[in-house]
Amino acid sequence: METTKRVDIILDRLYNDPANPAGFAGINQLLIEAKKKDKSIKKKDVIEYLEGHRTYTIHRPRRVRFKRSRTMPAGYMTDVQCDLADFQKLSRQNNGYNYALVAIDVLSKRVFAEPVRTKKGKDMIQAFESILERMEMHPHRVFSDKGTEFTSKEMAEFFKGKDIEKFTPNSSTVKASLAERCIRNIKQRLYRYMSEKHTLKWAEAIHKIVDAINHSKCRAIGGLRPIDISFNNARKIREKIYGRIGSNINRKKTRFQKNDFVRMSRNKNVFAKGYLPNYSDEILQVDLVKNRANPNRYRVKDEKG
Repeated sequence: METTKRVDIILDRLYNDPANPAGFAGINQLLIEAKKKDKSIKKKDVIEYLEGHRTYTIHRPRRVRFKRSRTMPAGYMTDVQCDLADFQKLSRQNNGYNYALVAIDVLSKRVFAEPVRTKKGKDMIQAFESILERMEMHPHRVFSDKGTEFTSKEMAEFFKGKDIEKFTPNSSTVKASLAERCIRNIKQRLYRYMSEKHTLKWAEAIHKIVDAINHSKCRAIGGLRPIDISFNNARKIREKIYGRIGSNINRKKTRFQKNDFVRMSRNKNVFAKGYLPNYSDEILQVDLVKNRANPNRYRVKDEKG
């Protein structure tokens, strides 16, 4: 106990001294300076000290890109992602169409698209109706980002009426990645088409472009074309790509345990200054550990529960 207290005193003096090379620095620099005072001090001692230091914990570097849950479809046309492609600069040449609603089936990677004039509920519902008519069945679930064009009261009532579960991420930084990548592919082909044909009319060509994409081989589904996947072979394709339902390989050991105390990282934009606090001042407690998920998930609570 006395040794621990002595080590903490040494580390405290070094770390809180702005004139010292270890002053408000990182783990390694503090360890170097600490060993000059006491060679018995180990890296573990420095880490434990800094873990309990408020200033260090709220300013520590945060991981911006970390592993997220993989999108695992239940079957063919059961899970769909959607997003809006922005064509506002070409509105005048396309009869007032500012956007294209793009939807993609997660399993088959089959794409659907429809021009949209505005983000208003009426126009969005009309576009969704058109896309749903071309699908072999209505999806069970639709995932999108937190844009108001997908989360309005009108859209919520529309999805409820169609018996479709609508999902959005908790964080605004999480996007419908499959739909975004699909939009990039569509735009790439569209702009090449417009350059070749000397036109700016994307709305009249988008359905042809999407049809061509659906007839193109896709590495994500083992070199098949999206139109090659149907209800007949969907189960076999799903097991080939994602494995059997319930299987969860490469599961990692949980980093936190129930009742551990943690801080939450702050939501900062891409260009936020790196020297500003990265974590909140509020200390939370781990309330639930979901170690059967991949990656592991945690639920936290504040002092009010």
